[in-house]
Amino acid sequence: MNLAPYRNEDAPRRETLPGGATLLSSPMQTAHAVTLGVFLRTGSQDEAPEVGGVSHFIEHMVFKGTEKYSAFELARGFDSIGAVVDAFTTKDMVAFTIKVLPEYFRRGVELLAEMLLRPTFAPELVTMEQQVVLEEIQEALDTPEDRLHDAFAARLYRGHGRGRPILGQPSAVLGFDHALLLREHRRLMSGPNVVISMSGNIQPEFPGLVAEAFADLQPGPEAPERPGAPAAADHGAAAMVADGEPNEDPFVLEITSPVIQTYFELGNLGVPYGHPDRMGVHLLNNILGGGMSSRVFQAVREREGLAYTVYNYVDMGRDIGLVSCAGSCSPDKFARLAEVIRGEYRRVMDQGVEPRELDSNRAQLKSQLIFSLEGMVNRMYRLARNEIHYGRFVPVAEIVDEIDAVTGQDILDCAARYFDPDALLIAVHGPEPSSA
Repeated sequence: MNLAPYRNEDAPRRETLPGGATLLSSPMQTAHAVTLGVFLRTGSQDEAPEVGGVSHFIEHMVFKGTEKYSAFELARGFDSIGAVVDAFTTKDMVAFTIKVLPEYFRRGVELLAEMLLRPTFAPELVTMEQQVVLEEIQEALDTPEDRLHDAFAARLYRGHGRGRPILGQPSAVLGFDHALLLREHRRLMSGPNVVISMSGNIQPEFPGLVAEAFADLQPGPEAPERPGAPAAADHGAAAMVADGEPNEDPFVLEITSPVIQTYFELGNLGVPYGHPDRMGVHLLNNILGGGMSSRVFQAVREREGLAYTVYNYVDMGRDIGLVSCAGSCSPDKFARLAEVIRGEYRRVMDQGVEPRELDSNRAQLKSQLIFSLEGMVNRMYRLARNEIHYGRFVPVAEIVDEIDAVTGQDILDCAARYFDPDALLIAVHGPEPSSA
């Protein structure tokens, strides 16, 4: 019996389309539908500061009408074939996806290509969408976790594009006009910046249909040179605020507003996704706060009842990253909660982890990874992310081997470099202190 069938994983078919786009195809025999995504290799961190938010804005605007179809006609066209269409912008990429039955694939790809390649950016629609995005920005400011995270990331990533909000600032958004959007659209939709990934019930003619639909992609420059970043291990929270305000506490960030709970993030710079410590950081993050048996969750919620929500997460970009423990609690409990979290971090630094605990967390990471292979949508996303992040297909077996190779000493090293409790930025968003 083959207990590890993922070790026989087939690589996707990879081809370069006219204009320079990359097409990745991975059939799944058990799938009834087919899913396709058009991914841009650049995201909000690659924007010039003065046009911050433009990638997200263009993601909105392509749905507002093309040379051939109005916004309603596009929506009706997708609905008429039962397609599920989605789009999103991150700091690393912009994505547009469609899920459709095979018999409607041709029409779905034609509509998607028309929408992405030939938007009109009609001035009156730009003006209207600016108001929509301003509402989205206001909504984020009204969401305590989002507002805190943006401030937390901006402080740690100071001076790096990854520290800017994906939505942009209102002043920049209000400056977007027809000419600017056309220019930025050409930059984003140049052939070398485009990755097209599909999975599911792929018929032999589908790659040709994609190539035909996206034949108008223009050759352009390669994705812009990636901005440099300091070596993560040498830059803690204090180093990142060296150019800040003179009286700025390098280890504390506070926001007050009329909320009931205190929302918090305790973290530091981490590593980019190509860094040798990548897997050690993932494993240590999981050990500390990745699941119900994790150290922070058990200490904060199960033993002391200090919070309902508490978890650790990792953000990795192409050249910089961060690690954080986040959640919320009653304001009067935060001091103790922070003490408990830092205590768990110090315990790992001082004592390391037992082999049994390390094995358990290895199993968790491997299971999460392999479970994700069972859906065609997840596979489509994975193919594109591998291409964008690493420039190649990364077999699951290779990742499993990396997880298994992490040692107890690696965990100790990562704890000292990225989870030192004395080097954490402590960010809180809570109510005004009582005057009583």
